[in-house]
Amino acid sequence: MKNIIWTKPNCSFCTQAKLMLDEEGIEYETRLVDEVNWTNDEMLKMAPDELTYPQVFLGNKHVGGCDDLEAYLMLREMGIDT
Repeated sequence: MKNIIWTKPNCSFCTQAKLMLDEEGIEYETRLVDEVNWTNDEMLKMAPDELTYPQVFLGNKHVGGCDDLEAYLMLREMGIDT
């Protein structure tokens, strides 16, 4: 599975998460949930218990939201596998 970030329009946390991924040089696909291209139900199929945005998937790992991504990247930088 590739890296995916599920976002919503005008979401500052989504923007922040994408910036973190960009700074780390992590390529990803943005799936904008606007009910035209992608729907909330499609995101919920991948992360059934999540109700907030963004939702980040790195390969087969569901990292979670913006704060979760920040913690994940910090641990990764320290050499701690999560």
